[in-house]
Amino acid sequence: MNYFYFFFFLSLSLLILIKPFTNIISNWVMRSEKLTKTGLATFLIGIFCLYVSLANEFWYERVWLIVTFAIGIALLIRGLMLIFFFEKIKKILSLFMRNYYKFSIPISLLLIYVSILIVSTDYIGPQKDISSCNSDKDVKVICGFLNPEDIVITPDKEFLLMSEFGGIGPYEEQKPGFFALLDLETGKRIIPNITIASNSWGDPSCNRIDGQQYGPHGIDLVERNDGKLQLGVVSHYPDETIEMFELIKNNGSWDFIWRGCVDVPYKYYFNDISLKKDGSFFASHMYERDITLDEWLLTSLLKRNSGYLVEWNDNLFTKVSGTDGSGPNGIAFDEESNTIYINYNQGDKIVSFDIFKNKKLNSSFIEAPDNPYIDGDFIWVTSLDFQPNDFGECEFKKSCSLPFSIYKLEKKSLNILDKYSFSKTVFGLPTVAVPFENKVYMGSFHSDRLGFFEIN
Repeated sequence: MNYFYFFFFLSLSLLILIKPFTNIISNWVMRSEKLTKTGLATFLIGIFCLYVSLANEFWYERVWLIVTFAIGIALLIRGLMLIFFFEKIKKILSLFMRNYYKFSIPISLLLIYVSILIVSTDYIGPQKDISSCNSDKDVKVICGFLNPEDIVITPDKEFLLMSEFGGIGPYEEQKPGFFALLDLETGKRIIPNITIASNSWGDPSCNRIDGQQYGPHGIDLVERNDGKLQLGVVSHYPDETIEMFELIKNNGSWDFIWRGCVDVPYKYYFNDISLKKDGSFFASHMYERDITLDEWLLTSLLKRNSGYLVEWNDNLFTKVSGTDGSGPNGIAFDEESNTIYINYNQGDKIVSFDIFKNKKLNSSFIEAPDNPYIDGDFIWVTSLDFQPNDFGECEFKKSCSLPFSIYKLEKKSLNILDKYSFSKTVFGLPTVAVPFENKVYMGSFHSDRLGFFEIN
């Protein structure tokens, strides 16, 4: 609704400056003897707006609901004026038209201001203090993790494996991160051992030395055609690379063996990776690597294309035609159906895309979606239910409690089957939702904890 109101008020700000258009409405009103039916319709629309806003218990914490409430009040007053004070309406309208630009220009500027306010701000309610890592009735937390941005389940179904995110531009300086495992039985955090082997899965020209740090972001795990387990990682530190590891079960946990890397050309800035069984992969190019924060915000506002998918095969990157969009980030490839699922974070949608036909199949509106997770016949997606300006001081907090939702979609149609919304809880800024048994585990790009909630 924020973007609907943005374009609505922006359109009104332009229309009100077009005097010939306003003259048409003015002449119609001045020629009419009464507008009782129009007033009644206006009144009823106002009632509907009030119902929409007040149906939400905390309507006064969301800008678009406050705007809807204000529009409802204005329409009620306007409707009553048209019914009972029509002659006064004519006098006011006559005064307005005689001093057209004295009134229309300030009103236009006010509408522009309101449109910008709505698109930059949504949640204005209080944020819960979650500096202490404690569960509540809605979300349980597992403490001691650092920015668990992306998560996969290990093949034995005993561990969650996650990337502990360091950061990307233009929001913050790139920093090192690492990897972690969660023992699902004990709830214990485990740091995997990594050993360096020869480069057999990457580009032979890409090198890594023992002890060098990583900056993991998106990850994917697949069983290769040769039966080995391959973990692919988008890494932003110390350089932009794709890192490849083999997973080996060892003493009840999992170890990493480094099997190669791929240097990322400067024209790409990757977010996520999705592996194929032959060792090739897809990656999502978000936007230009040197993008400024203002340019990023403008892209979010206008929903303009900023990136696309690429495929890496035979040591070459090639663009996947037809995947251009606004802020592509999380991706998930279903090799059996030859379909890849793409979340366009700044474009507010998830898309299913046929790789063989280079054709979009279906899409669904999700606000700021992140990593899609394939679970059989379903897709799980996270959503950030706020606008950029709401982030506020979250940057300086360990965890932030801004509103969010978790969606369960039907994989083929992308129809929404379930939605779980949270506000003022002990977790926030989710990036991935991974269902396991009767729980949904949540990672975050900015958190000192994992979260999970129970489902039937």
